[in-house]
Amino acid sequence: MATLSVMKLSIATIATGFITLGTFSAAQAGFINFDIDANGNAVNGLLFIDSTALTDLYAPLGVNFSGPGQLSGGSIADQSGNFGVNALSGSNFLAFNRDAILSNGGIPTDPETVTFTDLISDFSIFASGGREPNTFQLQAFDINNSLLGTDTITTAVAEWGQLSFSSSLGNISKVVLTGIGEDNAFVYDNLSFTPASQSVPEPASLIGILGLGAFGVTSVCKRKQQQPAVKV
Repeated sequence: MATLSVMKLSIATIATGFITLGTFSAAQAGFINFDIDANGNAVNGLLFIDSTALTDLYAPLGVNFSGPGQLSGGSIADQSGNFGVNALSGSNFLAFNRDAILSNGGIPTDPETVTFTDLISDFSIFASGGREPNTFQLQAFDINNSLLGTDTITTAVAEWGQLSFSSSLGNISKVVLTGIGEDNAFVYDNLSFTPASQSVPEPASLIGILGLGAFGVTSVCKRKQQQPAVKV
C-alpha cells in the first residue's frame, strides 16, 4: 500500500507539471492599439486642437501615459489627420507634433513615459515618422529608476519600425519613448507588453519537475523489486 501511495504522489507531481506547463503557455501579453479603450469601447481619434494628452485611459490594464508636462504628451489621433502613414490596426495611433497645441494649452510632444502598475518582462511598440524619416529611442527603467537598457531604430518615409526591450528578470517598471531625429511630427501604434507574473518559465525547470516525478516512480518500483520475498 505504501508503494501505491508513493506512486500516486509521483504521478500527481507529473500531472501538476503538465497542468503548470499548460497554464504558463496560455499567458497572454497586454495589447493597446489606441482604437479601443480598456473596456473594449471605440476611441475617437481627434485633431490636436480638439484633444488632450493621453493619461489614464488604459489604467484598468495597469498602463499609464505621461508627457514632459502636466498637460503635454501624445494624444490619440486618426490616420486621416495628414500624418503621411496609415495606422497598423484600425485607424488610430498615438500622435505627436511639437509645433501643435492641444485643446487645454498643452503640447503633443515627447518624451512620452509609459508606466506600469505591475512589473513587466518585455515591451514593444511600432513607430513611424510618417512624411519624414525619423529616429526613435526606447529606454527601459526599473522601479528604482535605474536604466535597464535602450533600443534605437530609424524609419523611412511612411514606414513603421518596431522598438522593443526584454528583461529576463521581469523588472521593467516604465519605458520612455523619444523621437531623437529631426522630424517634429510622428506616431506610435500597437503597444504590447507581458506582465512579469505571466512570463513563461525556463523550459529546463519544467523538465526538471517532470523528471523528478518520473524518477520517483522508477525508484519506488526498483526498491520494490529488490526487496527479498517474505516467507509465510
